[in-house]
Amino acid sequence: MPRTFYNKYFKRLIMIIPIIIAILITGYLIRHRTSPEKIENIDYAPSVRIIKTRYISMQPRAIGYGYVQPEKAWQAIAQVSGKIVEKNPMLKKGAFLKKDAVLLKIDPTACELAIAQIESATQQIKAQIATLDIEKKNLHASLSIEEKALALSKKELNRQTALFSRSGISASRFDQEKLKHSQQAAKVQTLKNSLNVLPSNKKALQAQLAMNASKLDDARLNLSYTIIKAPFHCRITTVNAEIAQFAQKGQSLIKADSTNAVEIPVYISVSKMRRLLSSVDKSMNLMQGDLINWKEKLGFSAIVRFKLGQTTSEWRADVSRIDASMDPQTRTIGLIVVVDKPYEKIRIGERPPLIRNMFCEIEVFGKPIQNCMLIPRTAIHNSMVYTVTSDQKLKKVQINPDFYQSDFAIIRQGLIPDTQVVISDLTPAVDGMSIKPIIDLQMHARILAEASAGHPEDSK
Repeated sequence: MPRTFYNKYFKRLIMIIPIIIAILITGYLIRHRTSPEKIENIDYAPSVRIIKTRYISMQPRAIGYGYVQPEKAWQAIAQVSGKIVEKNPMLKKGAFLKKDAVLLKIDPTACELAIAQIESATQQIKAQIATLDIEKKNLHASLSIEEKALALSKKELNRQTALFSRSGISASRFDQEKLKHSQQAAKVQTLKNSLNVLPSNKKALQAQLAMNASKLDDARLNLSYTIIKAPFHCRITTVNAEIAQFAQKGQSLIKADSTNAVEIPVYISVSKMRRLLSSVDKSMNLMQGDLINWKEKLGFSAIVRFKLGQTTSEWRADVSRIDASMDPQTRTIGLIVVVDKPYEKIRIGERPPLIRNMFCEIEVFGKPIQNCMLIPRTAIHNSMVYTVTSDQKLKKVQINPDFYQSDFAIIRQGLIPDTQVVISDLTPAVDGMSIKPIIDLQMHARILAEASAGHPEDSK
């Protein structure tokens, strides 16, 4: 019993001892702890990236896409029928041919025969006109003689009339004299009638001569159509003609594209077009004498880019004209850009020529906007920007951007030069809070690059 009692209380004691030791240690630590160091209240100032605004000249830009088309596309259609008797050996799809190079010849025999027939008929008409001129001279000579004879007949008739009145001749003799006078007068009248008819006959022959001259011109024109020449420096795209083939009038024989220039229609949204026109004189009226030099007043230019693998080729381009209508599906406005001499400066495998149906990127440039400021889009928070005052306090300023371009907003009102604009994502942002500004030189460089982005070098 005593042993059992001893074991029972010994076990309980062993369990209580660690608890007592823990309580003693805790009490000791509490009595000997050091008081927390008191720190004075310090105003926390977060570091933020800033840029300083300044006036710059910025060129508005807009990017679109379009397919290359030749400035001029030519289709040779047979204007006369006939067998093809000659073909340029270079006349093949993809070949380059110079202006006025002879491409095809159609058998000219039929045209030459028609010319010979018309010329023969013309000579006959000219001979008839010459005959009329000679006949006119002859009739005038005959008329002169007959008029003299008529005058003599008149005198004789007067003499016979006087004799008859005195009964010096018989009535039958007097009647014969009157008959002779009438016959002579009839001869004179006949010659006059013949002379009167001659001018109308000559006019009829001259009309036939003029008609034959027109036919001759037409025949010679048809003869010229038997030779088909290149109207300009071109590249052949389609050939439907071979030697000995019979070409029907109206048949398409050749198609070619000019190599002097290409056009690319590019469609720009209305908002981007407004951006390009933001620095144009609003008083300009294209329909009142300004239509000739409207391109210079708009000041548009462009760069055409074509990506070939990892290589991008660029060409300078001019904005030739604005499309006459808006695209009904995309609600965009079309611009026609022109690249001159697209086959120059070709580098095999690196820089191809601009050919039909190439899909290109077109960047259109407007007139530079003077005295504007650029800030990152991310610096705008619900039409507000965070600025830093001279005592490094935060101040919110209301702005109204003119438009956005790339990752930047263009500001012309609401900010003044040398304003420190916060471009960091500051949360929370409270007016009057202390901040530590750090100038972001890299963003300054990006802003300058965005403002001065322009055309590539011609050799690029």
